[in-house]
Amino acid sequence: MRKVNTIVAVAALMAFAAMGGKVKAQSLSDNGIFYHAFSSPWSSSLNPAMFPETAKWYVSVARTNADISLPFSYNDLNLKYDPVRNATVFNVTDFLQTMADRQCRFSTNADMNLLGVGFSIGSHLHLMLDAGIRSNSTVTLPLELTRIVTEGNLNQNRHLDLGTTMLAHYMAYGHVSAGVAYEFTGLPLTLGARVNLLDGLAMASVDKLAVDITTASDTSSLNLSLDYLVHSAGLAFLTINENNKLAFKHKLAFPNNFGVTFDLGMKFKLENFEISASIIDWGPGITWNDSCITLKPKSSDNTIHFEGIEIGRLSDSTYFRQWADSLINMIDYKAERRPFSYTPPTRMFVGLSYSLFNMLKVGYLFHGEWESGWFNHFGEGNFRCNNSLSLNFNLFNWLELTAANSLSYDGKTWSFFNPGMSISVNPGARTQLYVAVDYVSSLMLSEMRAAHIYFGINVYGLR
Repeated sequence: MRKVNTIVAVAALMAFAAMGGKVKAQSLSDNGIFYHAFSSPWSSSLNPAMFPETAKWYVSVARTNADISLPFSYNDLNLKYDPVRNATVFNVTDFLQTMADRQCRFSTNADMNLLGVGFSIGSHLHLMLDAGIRSNSTVTLPLELTRIVTEGNLNQNRHLDLGTTMLAHYMAYGHVSAGVAYEFTGLPLTLGARVNLLDGLAMASVDKLAVDITTASDTSSLNLSLDYLVHSAGLAFLTINENNKLAFKHKLAFPNNFGVTFDLGMKFKLENFEISASIIDWGPGITWNDSCITLKPKSSDNTIHFEGIEIGRLSDSTYFRQWADSLINMIDYKAERRPFSYTPPTRMFVGLSYSLFNMLKVGYLFHGEWESGWFNHFGEGNFRCNNSLSLNFNLFNWLELTAANSLSYDGKTWSFFNPGMSISVNPGARTQLYVAVDYVSSLMLSEMRAAHIYFGINVYGLR
């Protein structure tokens, strides 16, 4: 009874910690649906201590997952047909007000594991090898930007501060990972560790953008003071051309952007209960050497004087292009061509599960993510988290079904229904064909703002 009370107390503390603080949890579109799986190698990718218990060896091919998260759904556009004008009307002001009430953030992630191999040496030592490609991207619009449209720039102080950290970010990299897990004799404890060797393929990031807008008292002009930090490197990159202009180029060559991160995990079993925890992609990350460039203001006083646009000439493409070129020329930047380091998102998992007859498993998972890693010196990023409950049904290792749901909190509102489900068909318990819709923010397509899918094949050797 004391063991059960201890487990319940630990779970309560994790849930309490998950609710505290103003974390941007709702944008984390992931239930971790395979974390508590009976026999899926996906578990070991989230926690290196969780080698599939029934496996002597496994091979994974075409293991893929991807997710997308948006700050609005189709219904949020609130499109209405006006029969008088015979047109569909979109209310920009109402839409921007909706965005101002949320974190206006877009994100996509994709992970393709080209090959994964795991095998056991004896009954206590397990080895894992993986190779694949990952990418992640985010765009966060400054919410204060909506005030320009909804209120204009003629407020009482005639002054607006706009800006955000991690405005836009994209990073793609290859990885080769080697891990080990060891089950202690006489102790219900397994420890695991993995090293990930990384090679950056491409990255582009606006890590800071601050815009200070001051309107002249007679409203005849604006002064814009800018502060920004931009990084680019890899096979597709920014550069300064022969005319001293910014240009976008690409090349085909083996990149020289190497780095390393580490995964650590533990699993502790008490009869039918299991407590586990892991930290994924902890470390210095990637040093970007190939075609690297950093852009920032040449001086601390980078002010642009702006006298407006002739609205009647906006349809003139020549005028608009000249105006845009003139504005860009007024941005007095300097370019530095020296290596810099950037880290992938660092993730953490804390799980608790109860199994019954190797057939049913009820699980709780706390999942957190530092979107710019622990060692990134440029972008502050967010810490995002959610809490997932799952139910696994296993039929003689030939069929496994999972249902999961996340309870998310973004510091303002709760989102109680973010379901997911997976199916793994395992003929002879030797081959696993699986697909999962891990997370959807709504079962109605018109209300959906986020989705996460998995699919792949595993070949399995039973112990």
